[in-house]
Amino acid sequence: MKSHEYELEQRDGGWAYVVDGRHSPVYPTREAAVEAADGDTKPNTFDQELDDELEQGLEDTFPASDPVSITRSSHTGGPDRDK
Repeated sequence: MKSHEYELEQRDGGWAYVVDGRHSPVYPTREAAVEAADGDTKPNTFDQELDDELEQGLEDTFPASDPVSITRSSHTGGPDRDK
């Protein structure tokens, strides 16, 4: 975002930057918001891991009519039923 001009705005829980009327996520400090607005922050690894899991889920289930699920289960197969 280095080419865009932005404004800082104090929000509940921290600071956000505003570009073209759109608010960023809230950062805990003013300095963190400035770094993010200037593009100096590293990508959030948790978000990247979640994106990677979603992508893997899409690849593993394509083509299918069921919605994609990125939840994991240690139990395989159907539920146990008592007769």
